[in-house]
Amino acid sequence: MDQVVIETSKSVLSWEYSLLVFVAVLGVIQVAAANSGLKGLLFSPGAVRIRFWPSQSRWGLTSIHFSYLFAAVTVLPALGFFFVWNSHNATGIIQGSEQAGLFVLSTAAGGIFSLFASSFINQWRLQSNQTRAQGLEALKEVTWYQAVWRRWVRNSSES
Repeated sequence: MDQVVIETSKSVLSWEYSLLVFVAVLGVIQVAAANSGLKGLLFSPGAVRIRFWPSQSRWGLTSIHFSYLFAAVTVLPALGFFFVWNSHNATGIIQGSEQAGLFVLSTAAGGIFSLFASSFINQWRLQSNQTRAQGLEALKEVTWYQAVWRRWVRNSSES
């Protein structure tokens, strides 16, 4: 059986690699946040209810279970694609220094996107929470944006 090989340019390979790393980072951050109880970093704003149409049965997911499901849907396909990279791309080579740079940029972009997206998603759900905790402990009760804002307001009022 002949294998179909698609020629791709180096820039397309770079974009594919960056996108896969970005997506995998989003999933890994969700698993880490769910394991640590950092509600301010989760992408699920609360309980998710899924209703199956023919039977009208309902299936509920907590925000932690939704985070694990999100991670499985993002991380596993990305890792799987990394393992078949060379069979998918005939010129599947990205130089080591370029790959390292793309990895760092994609990881940073994934982290920043997670902070802003989770702050936007959870801004109303965690708005009334009050915490005196600092650092990562604050993310158990408030979003990243709320923690930064409260820290700046607290520092400016003490001055």
